[in-house]
Amino acid sequence: MKHNHENSDKDKLLLKLAYKVMRDRQLLQILGDRVYELMLEELRLQKERSKN
Repeated sequence: MKHNHENSDKDKLLLKLAYKVMRDRQLLQILGDRVYELMLEELRLQKERSKN
C-alpha cells in the first residue's frame, strides 16, 4: 500500500504537468490527438469483442 506522502508527491507532479499542458497549445494538441487515437482504438476493440 502506498503512503499518503507518495500519493501527494505524484498528485503535485500531475498537477504541474497539467498546468504545463494547458499553457502550451502544441502540447495540448498532441495530448488531444493521443486521447482521440486511444478512444478510436477502444471503440474498435469493443466492436471486435461484440462480434465474438
